[in-house]
Amino acid sequence: MVSDSLPLIKPIAQGDRAWVAETLVQEWTSTSVARLGELVEAAGLPGYLATLDDRRVGLVLVDVKERAYEVVAISTTEPRRGIGRALMGRCVAEARARGCRRVWLVTTNNNLAAIGFYQRLGLDLCALHRHAVHASRKLKPTIPVRDTAGVRIDHELEFELLLEA
Repeated sequence: MVSDSLPLIKPIAQGDRAWVAETLVQEWTSTSVARLGELVEAAGLPGYLATLDDRRVGLVLVDVKERAYEVVAISTTEPRRGIGRALMGRCVAEARARGCRRVWLVTTNNNLAAIGFYQRLGLDLCALHRHAVHASRKLKPTIPVRDTAGVRIDHELEFELLLEA
């Protein structure tokens, strides 16, 4: 079903948690996300849910430590509909409201669509963690060696948006 309406973004409620866990397993093989040598249990993190015409179409899960606002996971079921942009916009607004100095996230070298998306939103590549996926794979063995296009998944790329103080 295609809609011309804009996504509605709301905080994730307790009743959404089963869908959040199911989405994490679908997208990342488990409810855990591995990055920078750490395994993060993402299913219970705070975040936002996107809906279109009362259908769940996206989520973002976040972790805020000190003045750094991390986007741990973001997923949409309908690409190029403004869902990811709306979710990230809400995160940036919340980060500013909380006085965070940056919004940051990690993706892998093969995730070209996400890399372009983050750059279009104004995030900068601030670190290349060479071969970091090897360490993440030790924590989470279900991370594949290659993606569905056959590209090796080796490196973690860190993006950030610095916020005005």
